[in-house]
Amino acid sequence: MELTCDGCGVVAAPGGYGLHDTEVVYVTVAGTGWTGTAFARGPHHCPSCSATSVAARALRVRTATGDQVSLEIGPAAAVVRVTGDVDLAVADELRAVLESAAVQRRVIVVDLAEAGTIDSTGVGALVRGRNAARRRGGDLLLAAPSRFLQMMLRTMRLHTAFATYRSVPHALASTTDRRAA
Repeated sequence: MELTCDGCGVVAAPGGYGLHDTEVVYVTVAGTGWTGTAFARGPHHCPSCSATSVAARALRVRTATGDQVSLEIGPAAAVVRVTGDVDLAVADELRAVLESAAVQRRVIVVDLAEAGTIDSTGVGALVRGRNAARRRGGDLLLAAPSRFLQMMLRTMRLHTAFATYRSVPHALASTTDRRAA
């Protein structure tokens, strides 16, 4: 069995402890200092990302939800930056910001470099934002999505619906390539 950190991508291959598959994941996660679900599909985080995640959750409790989603209007695209976990508490804000961005620019780049896990309501907000951009003849691009989000999109059969890029500059470069063509 291997554990892959959804934060940094580090892989650990601890012993299986001779247990059934569902028990192996729980025992392995708990016994190695990792955090995450007891299920094989995760999300899972290594000890260093777990410490960062705990600190981020504590910080998020102290800040307003508005600090998790920000909008920057650039000449070629709107850049929406997401920090922390995108769950039910943040998904409505993300949806509203994406719809606002779609009104202001044809192309929206969602910077997920600082995002934590994204649940189904967060994915729903991304889909609605993409649809809003497409209605106006634009598109929504994902920059630096985590392995967890990429796997979730693949599982939901949405991996072909979103163009993904390593970083915001790469996504922005693709917008200039599209305009030149």
